[in-house]
Amino acid sequence: MNKEHGLKKLKEFRKYVKDFVKHNRSTVKEIHDLRTACRELISLLSSKEELYKKIKKVIKASNSVRDIDVFFEAYLASLPKKYLKKLDMKSINKRTHKSRKKELNKLHKYLKSLDIQNTILLEAKQDKSIVKPKEEPKLNQEELHKYRIYIKKLLYREKNSVPLNKNRVNALSKIKDCLGSINDNYNGYERLNNFEVKPKLLNRIANFTEAKNLKLFKKFQILNKKYVEGGL
Repeated sequence: MNKEHGLKKLKEFRKYVKDFVKHNRSTVKEIHDLRTACRELISLLSSKEELYKKIKKVIKASNSVRDIDVFFEAYLASLPKKYLKKLDMKSINKRTHKSRKKELNKLHKYLKSLDIQNTILLEAKQDKSIVKPKEEPKLNQEELHKYRIYIKKLLYREKNSVPLNKNRVNALSKIKDCLGSINDNYNGYERLNNFEVKPKLLNRIANFTEAKNLKLFKKFQILNKKYVEGGL
């Protein structure tokens, strides 16, 4: 990663944050794009850099909002209608959207106070070997989460490489998204478990979630094997 590329990413980030605050952005896509911009820029910085710490706070401040968005847009939307009809969606919507608004206000408050200088110099982070987990993960949230972090590091390194290897980026993106869906399902069920749901219904939803994650896990294994053996 050269300095010109780093400065370009910095300018893009500054512009995005400015627009986000000015127009009071709040949609699911806008929150997702903000987090993506944060992760892409932070991958270029040393952990000792002041900007690194600031961006980490943006990600942390947006975590709750993103979790709520995923709960509705991905998890609940994936449940069979026969289960959704039996859920007290009115209560779930009321409690969750109230929480989202509160967390969103906190995010905007922090972004408004965020000072990102125009002239800050980005130094290329020294290439450090990305340690691959010793074994391929099993269908376990903690193991898959750690592997997803490993894949993300590989992905952002590839995205910041010049020239860009699109095949690697596409392959790693597919693996990341697959692992992300599994994690979203785990978190979605955990959040649903905080609401008043009849035990019998909750058990059926748990079985549905486990079956869905098993299918995604098998897809992950295929994608991961293809990437490893493909020599990309």
